[in-house]
Amino acid sequence: MTAAHALNYGKGEYTLPLDTVDIAAEQDRLETWLEGFLARPGVDLPRPPAVALEILSLSRRPTARIEELAALLEREPLLAGRVLRLANSALYGSATPCVTLKQALIRMGLSLVRDVVMEAAMQMTVIHADGFNRTLESIRRHSSAVAWISRFVARHTPLEAENAFMLGLLHDVGLSFSLIGVAEYFKKQRQPPRLSPECWLAVETQHERFSEAVLKSWGMPPSVTLVAQHHHSLMLGGLPHPQVAVLIVAEQIACDAGWGIYPVVETSEDSIALVSAGERSLMAETDRALQALSLTRRHFDTISADMTRLLETLDGQFQKK
Repeated sequence: MTAAHALNYGKGEYTLPLDTVDIAAEQDRLETWLEGFLARPGVDLPRPPAVALEILSLSRRPTARIEELAALLEREPLLAGRVLRLANSALYGSATPCVTLKQALIRMGLSLVRDVVMEAAMQMTVIHADGFNRTLESIRRHSSAVAWISRFVARHTPLEAENAFMLGLLHDVGLSFSLIGVAEYFKKQRQPPRLSPECWLAVETQHERFSEAVLKSWGMPPSVTLVAQHHHSLMLGGLPHPQVAVLIVAEQIACDAGWGIYPVVETSEDSIALVSAGERSLMAETDRALQALSLTRRHFDTISADMTRLLETLDGQFQKK
């Protein structure tokens, strides 16, 4: 069989020559397995520390007080320490160091603390999948970069920047959870875990559904779950979705700056075309997203330039982990 299988996920286009039945069959087997894994009764969905979810809930209360927030964080010393360190980093524009947790919380405010807590929770590895640690680290780096860039993109629009940050941080959580399913697949097959190109394509095909399931289990607002579930589809209900548009623009900037997702994928003679192609951003889709946000290429170039130093600082935060 000779055919071309092109998949466009909004972030890039993959072309895989299907010269053997085995490649397509392996992808189909993995997709079927992942569907069953997600639908399994009582499947163990990953969760961040309970404190992180409680802070998310607290942040939605207009009467929430700093003292309540501090009391929650004090229950999770590792997370509190991470928040304090981030509050003193260049990412948050700190001029003088915060000595106490309460000082950090007063300086940052409730919505920013919420973002810091969730970013810290994700960077502290919410999800583990045996054999795929390097790929998971790439996903975490990408998600943090997209979160920060999304906030800056949203500031050029009427959208709320804080919501943009959270969407950028969480939209690809399904990729990580899918890798748990892949690890379980190979465990059942009594084989060592490996990430072939067709295996990664199966993960990409299923990951939006996995994101939906995880975020629903965390009690995230429906608006967040909807965007995560459809973050590669600019058009929802026949109209461009502005928050999806922000994500598409942010992902383009992240990929251009070297903060894309780079799965550690095995190569083979039949699949080398996929691996060499990698993940290429589609500027045409980004242009449509910019238009939906009433932004221009000049806005895009300005934001890209502004993100250079921020991404350097973010890289330093990952190096310190």
